[in-house]
This record gives sequence, structure tokens and C-alpha cells, in this order.
Amino acid sequence: MKKVLFITFYFNQKNEIASKRLRNLGRYLPKYGWMPIIITPKINGLDAGINKTELPDIEIIETDYVDMLDKYTGFLKSNKKTNSSTNDNNNLTVNTHTNKLTQKMIHIAGEIFAYPDGMKYWYKPAMEASKKVISENEIDGIISSSWPVTCHQIAKDLHQQYNIPWIADLRDLWNENPYVNHNFIRRHFEMKLEREMFQDTDILTVTSPLSKNILQSLHPEKEIYSIENGYDMEEFKGLENIKPKGDRLNITYAGKLYEGKRDPQILFKSIEELDNEGKIDKNRIAINFYGDSGNILDIAKSYNLEDIINIHGFIDHDKVLEKEKESDILLLISWNNPKEAIFIPGKVFEYMGLQKPVISIGYKEGCLKHIINQTNMGYHTDNVKECKEAFLKYYNEFIKNGKIEYPGNEKIKEYTTENMTRKFAKILNRISN
Repeated sequence: MKKVLFITFYFNQKNEIASKRLRNLGRYLPKYGWMPIIITPKINGLDAGINKTELPDIEIIETDYVDMLDKYTGFLKSNKKTNSSTNDNNNLTVNTHTNKLTQKMIHIAGEIFAYPDGMKYWYKPAMEASKKVISENEIDGIISSSWPVTCHQIAKDLHQQYNIPWIADLRDLWNENPYVNHNFIRRHFEMKLEREMFQDTDILTVTSPLSKNILQSLHPEKEIYSIENGYDMEEFKGLENIKPKGDRLNITYAGKLYEGKRDPQILFKSIEELDNEGKIDKNRIAINFYGDSGNILDIAKSYNLEDIINIHGFIDHDKVLEKEKESDILLLISWNNPKEAIFIPGKVFEYMGLQKPVISIGYKEGCLKHIINQTNMGYHTDNVKECKEAFLKYYNEFIKNGKIEYPGNEKIKEYTTENMTRKFAKILNRISN
């Protein structure tokens, strides 16, 4: 069996979408003739033992790790700790000043010292561990996954030194990421570094078709593939017999709201208008929020829906899956902004695995809308008119039958994590021959 070296900062974070992508890749690659060896940092609070239980045959090597902030702002943390030892008004003023100073210094550090990223001090221990693995094994391929881009720097240097085929996986774009904003000096150097970084890579991979198109314009000479994330049915074992209660039409959203950027008001307004028009009875509906609630209740009151909104707070992810499986409709909310067009939220794959109807609210076009329409797993909208039409169809089906049938089609099977792995394996086979 051939061996592939993973260079990845994220692997041991249980519920992080970045870790899930790499863990699932590691789980299924042996089925296609590739045995992964994982190089990842040892981070306080994370236990690789979890993954060693899940992936008993996979070698996971945790290296030392020093965070950039720990290296440069330790004195501020010490100062903050000392100042917070008393509670008088003078000390509160000092703490407020220190927090503002800390935030300002972190921002400056991000532009000056965190180049190319704040994890750059992982380079040395990761290189040492990688070279040891290469000296003890015949390594036939390397996969580096960003963020952070330090992973690619490590892979590039290994590729150049040992001539091992290299796939650079960009879970998010680097300089063309719409949410990354550097000053013009930093951006100049970042763009130069990105072009130089990927001159030697054999393959670039991204997680959405629009991301591929954007990256291709920056690297026209490179071979680039869109390999989307997916769902793993192993994650949903034991949930098969969980059914909705049937007394109310239960809608569930589980996740972060990002200070209002994920906004449920289109759904709230749709329900209010349908209720006022006499087309639905809002008292037959329950909307559940798991995670940070923000000002959801205040928003709900403005639409006279506070009596059907249930705020549950954060619960373990295993419990989230159970609550989602108990629901009739799963709510997916993304930012209604053109920047979102290139992204496919990880939650949509979770919903595929749960096999539940979806109402998605977000930007009118893009990769998310395409994947929902392609798989027929639900409705995606950015306006009240369409949302009302979709919701009324679901509501009427529920009232008539006491349940809503899952509408997804065979296309959903294309988005399993095993299929994702098959695509990577095919590329590895080609570049390693």
C-alpha cells in the first residue's frame, strides 16, 4: 500500500469542518490503496486519542506547537491576569484599557508579524517530524491543507527536497478569499508568496466550483480540481429510528448566527404573513434554535412569533444530531451577501446525512443554491415571496399527512465523504506513477 503524508493544522478538532474533511479523507484512503500518516500540532485541550480510536490504523504524529500570540503577547496576558486580581473601579478601567491595547496590538501583529499566518512557528517542529517520517517510510505523496498556509510552506519544502508529488488543498481561498482584507503592502507580499508557493505543486484542490474558477484565474497554468466536502453515513448511525413527534411542525436551526449576519427574518416574516392571511396556524409550528441565540427573541417579538420560538443554547454535537433528526424541517441560514456565492456551508452535508427537508436562506445565487437545487433536498431563497411558497408547501404536507417526506434525489450520493476520497485517490494515483 502506498503512503501519503498529510500536513494539516486541523485534524483533532472533533466538530470543526476542516478537521472532518481531513479525518474522513484519512478514514477512507486505505480503501483505495493509500495509507495516510498525519502531521498535526499538539494543541492544549485537544486529544488525538479520539482520532486514534476512530482511526486505529492511521499514524497520527502530534508535534510541538507555539502560538504566535503566546510568543509575542505573553507579557500582556500576564499584565491582564495581574490587573484582574481585584475588582475595584480603578482596576476595571485598567482592564478595559489593556483589552483595547491588546486588541490593537493583535491587529498590528496580524499585519506585520503574522506573515504568512499566526501559525508560522509550527514550521520547524512539523518539518522535523515530516523528515523523520520520510526517512523511515517510502512516502509516495503529500497532501497539505490550508488554513493556515504554513502547511503549504512545509509541503513545498518537502516536495522540493525529496521530489515527492504534492497536492495543495485550499479549503478556503488564500488571497482571493472575500473575507480576508489586508492593507495594500501586506496584500502585495501575500500575492507574491501565493504565486511562488504554488509554482511547484502538482495539483491544487478547492471545495467549490466557483472557488476553482477564481483560483484558476490567479494560477492559469495549474491543474485545479473542485472536490467538495461530504457527509459520512457512519456519523448518523443510531439515529435511524428517531422520528418527529408530529404534534407540531418542528423547524430546527443549530449553529452560530455571527452577530446577525445569519438572519432568520425572511422566514419569520413569511410565517407572520401566512398566519395573517389565514393560510397557516402559527400555533401548529415550533422553531428551535441551538447555539448562540443573539437577539432572536427580540426579532421574533417584532413578528409576533415569540410564543413559537424555543432557545436551547449550546448542546453537544451528538445531541444536536438527535434534535435535528426529530425535526420536520432543517433551517440553513447563510449571509445574504454576494461574498457567500463561492461557499458551500458544511451544514448542508450534515443535512444530507440526516435526510431531512431543508429551507435555506442566503444569497440568491451561488454554489449553495446549485447544490440544493441539484439534489432537490429543499428550497433556497433570498426573499419572502419564495420563502412563503416553500414553507406553505411543507406546512400543507405536514397538516395533511402528519409528516414531510424527504425530497432528496440520487444526486445526493455524489456528496459522500467516500466519493470525496475516491477523487483524491484518483489524483494521487496519477501523479505518483
